[in-house]
Amino acid sequence: MKVFKLPQLHWYKGQDLEVYFPEAWEVNYYPMMGFNSSPINSKDIKRVLRNPINCKPLSKLIEGKREVALVVDDITRPTKAYQILKLIVNELKGISPDAIRIIVALGAHGACYRSQLTKKLGESILNQYAVYLHNPFYGNEKIGETTFGTPIEVNSEYYYRDLKIGLGCIVPHPGAGFGGGSKIVLPGIASFNSIYHFHGIVEGRREGKRKPNTGWGKVKDNPMRKDMEEFTNKVGLDMKIDVIVNGKGDTVKVFAGNHLDEFMEGVKYARDHYSTKVEGNFDVIIANVYAKANEAVLGFINWRWKLKDKGTFVLIANAPEGQIPHYMMGTFGKKFSAPLRSKLTSTQKIVILSKYKVLDPWLPINENLLWVKDWKEVLEEIKNNHKEPRVAIIPNADIQCSYEILKEESS
Repeated sequence: MKVFKLPQLHWYKGQDLEVYFPEAWEVNYYPMMGFNSSPINSKDIKRVLRNPINCKPLSKLIEGKREVALVVDDITRPTKAYQILKLIVNELKGISPDAIRIIVALGAHGACYRSQLTKKLGESILNQYAVYLHNPFYGNEKIGETTFGTPIEVNSEYYYRDLKIGLGCIVPHPGAGFGGGSKIVLPGIASFNSIYHFHGIVEGRREGKRKPNTGWGKVKDNPMRKDMEEFTNKVGLDMKIDVIVNGKGDTVKVFAGNHLDEFMEGVKYARDHYSTKVEGNFDVIIANVYAKANEAVLGFINWRWKLKDKGTFVLIANAPEGQIPHYMMGTFGKKFSAPLRSKLTSTQKIVILSKYKVLDPWLPINENLLWVKDWKEVLEEIKNNHKEPRVAIIPNADIQCSYEILKEESS
């Protein structure tokens, strides 16, 4: 048998799932280029923080400041914030813990529990600093509109602080090209109205057709990025810090500075890091989601185009917390859904391997969808549909993309 290991349970100390196949099958294993990159150490992270791109270091930014807002991405992102937060606050000498508040950038996602915040931020941060969850429905300050018509309504706890810092990650994104940069502010800490206009009008979801220049890896002339950057410039963000992660979710690279400049530098690195050269189409795709296992649909929409018409798509999605509620795009009843819910369709066979079954409303719910709990069931299902299939294994299907998608955009 041919045996491969796939990473599982990022926020639960991590472990591997062994998947195996008959020797006669053509099985292709496609890790992203940066899968085995070595984790960065604290000394090198500190060096990045003290030498930011087109931005004063934190030791200078705090001069004359009294109140700090530190925005961090939520549990749907792989950023191990606890590794960097303690280094950030150590740079804020002269600012008391009472004057620092941490805001979790939920956007329109469901709230986090303390157990999740402990994994994300670390116990020592929770014990020392006030941590608030962003509320998109209330308490947002309106200061105008962007040129795209998006209401500039932002978390008021953030808006009225002297010093504003963001911490997130750069990974490929299906609309904004890459996460990171100003995305921590819009949609991260924006109002529901702002998020609706941003996704519904600027991205094009309201009409069911995304605007040109949006999509995986697309940054140049992307209207979503332009809108986010304008929004962020209006509300302020003094320093943004973004991480790059490897196949096991470890931080391997850190960028810090002006939110646009550090992001663009990070994207240059990320294009190769998250890319995979994959040739041809396949009878079977094994798409494992790890960094964003609680947004498992990303693994499907990212790689289904590589599946043959009569192929079988296997999505491995082990998230004990389940799939994240999304108040802008989710479903909340048999006949009730969020305003921008987009229903996926597929005529191909889809098998979901998960110990934590949740009927994700974003996945195609039809007679071709099958939930199973162990690999043996998956293998039997593949054998029932294919004799000697050509198989592709994508170990980080939620954040790695085909090389032709992430290659450098022409100027």
